[in-house]
Amino acid sequence: MRRARDVARWSRPPRSRVERLGAWANMLLADHGIFRLVWPNYHWLSPRAARSAQPSPGLIRRFAREGGRSVISLRGGLMFGSLPLEIEACAEAGLSFTRITARSRQLPSREEFAELVAVMRAAEPPVLYHCKSGADRAGFVSVLHMHLIEGQPLPQAMRQLSWRYGHLRHAKTGILDRFFETYLAEAEPGEGLEDWVRHRYDPARIAAGFRPMLAPAILVDRILRRE
Repeated sequence: MRRARDVARWSRPPRSRVERLGAWANMLLADHGIFRLVWPNYHWLSPRAARSAQPSPGLIRRFAREGGRSVISLRGGLMFGSLPLEIEACAEAGLSFTRITARSRQLPSREEFAELVAVMRAAEPPVLYHCKSGADRAGFVSVLHMHLIEGQPLPQAMRQLSWRYGHLRHAKTGILDRFFETYLAEAEPGEGLEDWVRHRYDPARIAAGFRPMLAPAILVDRILRRE
């Protein structure tokens, strides 16, 4: 019942001043947006793409002023006041808006990976990729963008998964680094990342061989409370 109420409440733009104030309060408090006002984790990867934490309406307007055309949220169906404000701000700024689910502590299935890449390729550039903190899921997708769409060598693209953006490779979120490391270790000569995923990628095997360190895991899961 609560889930249904949240969907009805947060999946559309605010219809009144009261709803807008409620969305702002929920974004700032329940969704921890007050911290993102100080550090939005907003960075341009290239002239074709940027990354950030969950954007405020002001950040969306800034992205549009800087030439942005598309926004891709990696938060899937999560419902907070951030969502209706984002939908409204994108519409007002003339930006396309797409939601897709990505996870920070679990690897995508082959089908999920293919869907994610298809959404990325379909977006009109410049595109803004964001999750909640802009550290892990946004970093993973930024690596994919720089490698698959812009042709950057993967070791260089993997710099998008960095402590500079708040990503901790020794926490559970390090499974995202292990995805790319496994490909680099296993790929046959001339075998691209997408071909490897289609034919030989085994997320369960990769996950079984990954062991996070305790202290970083506590920091990410219990203190920072990353999605």
